[in-house]
Amino acid sequence: AATVLALRRSGDPFEVLMVRRAREASFMGGARVFPGGAVDAIDSGPQAAAAVRWSGDPAELPWRAAALRERAEEVGIVIGTGLPALAGRSGADIYAAAIDGGLDADRLQYWSNWVTPRGLPKRFDTRFYVVEVGTDVVARSDRLEVYDPVWVTPRAALSAAGDGSWIVEAPTRVHLEMLAQADGLDG
Repeated sequence: AATVLALRRSGDPFEVLMVRRAREASFMGGARVFPGGAVDAIDSGPQAAAAVRWSGDPAELPWRAAALRERAEEVGIVIGTGLPALAGRSGADIYAAAIDGGLDADRLQYWSNWVTPRGLPKRFDTRFYVVEVGTDVVARSDRLEVYDPVWVTPRAALSAAGDGSWIVEAPTRVHLEMLAQADGLDG
């Protein structure tokens, strides 16, 4: 899977975008997470290769493509330039609209890789990326997989998790704790 932590210079000292997973989801239903999802076969295909600008290791492209596609699908935020509105589009439609490298994977900063421990019913190998977006970026919910998009400071998200008003699972909590230690986005 691939996840992107979108950060913006707002709040004290910055905010991160979080969503609530659908309660009926088979994995982390109802939990607050950063938008993201599974790497699909299309993410390693020729459409993704044509639509995603990535100057690094080609083996990394499927995760970066999935991160960009999932962000566009779930919350309508496109990391790229010169693209038409992608609201309501998914998978191949997103890649078709972004032909000629419109999705910018070079902007994603790799942060971590989490693998679910053996013995759990579902296992994931998830790469987490970070990207700064403008303060004018608006998130919407696809209302299928995720709901209630909210820009929140990492400390406020941890507080909501601590008082029980939000369900926040370990990988998300650890990333929030790391963000809460940062003085800002410049260092």
